[in-house]
Amino acid sequence: MLLYVLFFLSGFSALVYQTSWQRMLGLFSGSDSISTTLVVGAFLLGLGLGSLVASTFADRLSDRKAIVAFALCELGIAGFAIASKLIFYDVIFSQMASIAVARTLVFVVAFISLLIPTLLMGMSLPLLARGTVQRIETAPERIGWLYGVNTLGAALGTFAAGCIIIGHVGYEVTVYLAAAVNLSIGVGALLLALGYTASDAVFSWKPGAAREMFFVPVRVWKWCFLLFVSGFIIISLEIVWFRVIGTMLQSTAYSFAVVLGWFLLGDALGILLGAVVVRRVDSPWHFFLWLQGVVTLYAAGALWLIAFAHHWPAFADLFIGFDQGGLGADPTVGHIVMIFATVALVVGPPAVMLGMSFPITQKAIQDDLEVVGQRVGLIQVANILGNTAGAIVTGAILLHYLGTSGTLRLLAILGLLFVIALLIDGLRAGVNPLKQLGNVALAAGLGITLIGFPNGIHFWSSLHMVRPGEQAILGEDRTGITLLKVTGPDSATLYIAGQRQGRIPFFRHHVIQTIIGTLTHPNPRSVLVIGHGGGGTLYGAGTNPATHQVRVIEIVAPVYEIMNKFGALGNSEAVNRLLSDPRYQRSVGDARHLLFTDSTRYDVITADAMLPVSSRSGLLYSVEFFEQVRARLNPGGIAVQWAPTPRTVRSFLSVFPYVTEVRLRRHQSWGWLIGSDQPLQFDPQAVARRLQEPAIREYVAAAGMNVDGITRALRNSHVKIWGPNDPRPEDVNTDLFPKDEFYLNARP
Repeated sequence: MLLYVLFFLSGFSALVYQTSWQRMLGLFSGSDSISTTLVVGAFLLGLGLGSLVASTFADRLSDRKAIVAFALCELGIAGFAIASKLIFYDVIFSQMASIAVARTLVFVVAFISLLIPTLLMGMSLPLLARGTVQRIETAPERIGWLYGVNTLGAALGTFAAGCIIIGHVGYEVTVYLAAAVNLSIGVGALLLALGYTASDAVFSWKPGAAREMFFVPVRVWKWCFLLFVSGFIIISLEIVWFRVIGTMLQSTAYSFAVVLGWFLLGDALGILLGAVVVRRVDSPWHFFLWLQGVVTLYAAGALWLIAFAHHWPAFADLFIGFDQGGLGADPTVGHIVMIFATVALVVGPPAVMLGMSFPITQKAIQDDLEVVGQRVGLIQVANILGNTAGAIVTGAILLHYLGTSGTLRLLAILGLLFVIALLIDGLRAGVNPLKQLGNVALAAGLGITLIGFPNGIHFWSSLHMVRPGEQAILGEDRTGITLLKVTGPDSATLYIAGQRQGRIPFFRHHVIQTIIGTLTHPNPRSVLVIGHGGGGTLYGAGTNPATHQVRVIEIVAPVYEIMNKFGALGNSEAVNRLLSDPRYQRSVGDARHLLFTDSTRYDVITADAMLPVSSRSGLLYSVEFFEQVRARLNPGGIAVQWAPTPRTVRSFLSVFPYVTEVRLRRHQSWGWLIGSDQPLQFDPQAVARRLQEPAIREYVAAAGMNVDGITRALRNSHVKIWGPNDPRPEDVNTDLFPKDEFYLNARP
């Protein structure tokens, strides 16, 4: 029993590490979806190699030595974790970020840096299988219970880290807490091994061709191939779930933990259920094929149902509007329950069925007590390699070319192939046709899914509540999902990952932000805008005729695509100006990565990229980000930053010696910050006068802005000034403790 507890804790700490290290490495690789996919792929590949390595020697060990080896793995993971902040953040990110210009190089660095801990993690299951299985008859149950409790620990670790721990103590302390757990596991396993009652040499390893990996029976390699395909399907479905449910949940910091936690919980319950029923399964082959078909049908059908349910406003309102602009708002208990229930409905059942595959597979391959560890390792590495391939192929290729709808159809084809194999096998065996009716119905259901599942525009229109009379312009690729809901000839609302990020005509405060910057700087020849969004901030950056170049970087590439499509309608003068003005230079990528790898300096840098409660938003509201912005300003240059939270103000103040805060109304909850290395000459009256210059007035009015209203607002604005000798408050956002991002845990 103690060994099961230790392996439960091992799964807990592993997912805590994955959540934290993925964020730390994301600073080096970039936070765009491609870089994230590469980091995840590197993590999974390391796990697979660990399983492969353990499969080559686990069966040479006695029971006691296998437990000792597991203990040493846990102690090694703990040691690496203690040094991981130094490795990932202080060295790789702080010293090497400038070399992360090629995707291949990013993957190689991520893989090498993660190799030690992931290798040790991947070795755990084959070692424990060798150390606990005493009779081949009980091998599937024993191995299933081991892997099940480990996965259950992983689910709890995901929920705990993503929803509670990181938000209270930050990433660095979270990793140290997980290291303490691994130290405890290692010590506990060593003590357990000392008192192990089984013989110290239950088996004697006998060298021979049959023990060599490349002489494994063909039957085992066949199952390895099936587990590879199943692993591909599993991770591909996870990526699709992250995209769809993340959009429904407005892509907050908690979305990842909720989706992954429910998947791991369902997977764990499925593994444990499979361990209970495995003896009753007469044909592992048929049952496995049937499970894969049911999983793909359910996964596609559930998302189809969710899209259909969004036609009912009462259901859709539970998601659209969740923290959409309500910074720091508290969702109700009923709201949270409904969200968890919906995620559980979509993710839980297929995860349970996929989990059942593991013990079933063990029943099919475990027939020799002397190679238990080897076969566990081979099956695990095949499954993990499928996971790795699924992460990279689906995240970087399938979503880019097929979109979410097309990717689901492809997965349904894979499920259908499993069912067809099941039907063919039944025909060969002469199974009564009546007994095949269920399989025929399953194949028919998958066929209907292939034909009838809504295409991309209809699927995403439903999730964004596009109603009759409205038009949706969709953009989807590997970098994300964007939808422009057109409600009139010259009016539209922009959604990025489900969040409302802009509109046409532009939001007034988006335009004012860059008007303040470009009309305050005496000669703003070059401007950098972080985040295109609906285009309002970018448009304002071109207000000053002295500006020769405006560069914008947007992390979600389809934003440009849908703006081009809207511009082609010819109904918005402001959008047409954005598209035709030669001063604007558009690029796709991660702003943090750009500031590290590009040495270009600017007169004005402005950021209005996302809500501070969005997933990964902490990277654009941290002290370290503002330090990067300051380093990329020309002498006398200014940074203009939206200040949606008090902690944003404090973080900005900790970096710039001269800061001015502008609020249009005294009691307005947010304003704008202007920062510089030199004394600022911000004069709202002077800015208001410049707005009345004919060329500037005409430019601003072309965006549908009330120039006189903006002028009055600026003249009556409330200004607060800090100098280098004024005290700087504490409690700020940092890269490793983005408090505003985890707004439900770390209050302002």
